[in-house]
Amino acid sequence: MGMYPDLSGKNVLVTGASGDIGLAICHKYLDLGCHVYAIYQHDTSGLDKLKISHPAADNLNILQCNISEKEQVKALADKLEQEANAIHVLINNAGIYRDNLFSALTYEDFDQVIKVNLYGTFTVTKEMLRLLRHARNSTVVNISSVSGVTSSFGQTNYSAAKSGIIGFTRTLACEMASKGVRVNAVAPGMIESRMVKKVPRQIVRNVMSAIPLKRLGRVDEIANVVAFLSSDASSYIVGQTLVADGGLVMR
Repeated sequence: MGMYPDLSGKNVLVTGASGDIGLAICHKYLDLGCHVYAIYQHDTSGLDKLKISHPAADNLNILQCNISEKEQVKALADKLEQEANAIHVLINNAGIYRDNLFSALTYEDFDQVIKVNLYGTFTVTKEMLRLLRHARNSTVVNISSVSGVTSSFGQTNYSAAKSGIIGFTRTLACEMASKGVRVNAVAPGMIESRMVKKVPRQIVRNVMSAIPLKRLGRVDEIANVVAFLSSDASSYIVGQTLVADGGLVMR
């Protein structure tokens, strides 16, 4: 497990914290001695369990916010400015999917996925920018997907959003690097999670057969990549998207 002493005591904001990857990211930063602000919209069950079980539970702050509603995000930023003053690490992890063939995809399905995944990433980053700049030498890690790197059947909306995050990451990094905010992205492949359990087993088997490692990824493996990109160990990496997919897209 990668340990990054430079992150100890830092304030970390994680959106989409109630999902499996989000929970793993929160767990990782608690392990690293960070103050974690975990943002959820609906379900707190996993976060509540983490709050009870982790030795550093006092460092976990669970906050509700719909990141697709900019007024709620503005209120969250104001609250964090009062309580924490600065955010050293921002993890834009929140996302949803509404999969369907393009011919059957509704305008609402497309709009909702773009609004949460892409516009939500923009809104949170925009409103947290002053807190990131207060921190100095802060980092942003955006969670994209291999669906944003290569074709993903039945996911035109999701692929568009995740591709947009990669472009957003690259240009934001170019603008912010000289201002002390380093921006990168992670593109996970198919990861063992509640989301993947909803995917038909035959599709999962087909994907696994194409992965050189012949297995799905684990949520802690993604959390490790995220922590690396937010630490001084990656201090010369800017504007990149690190693909963590077991080798799937290189095929």
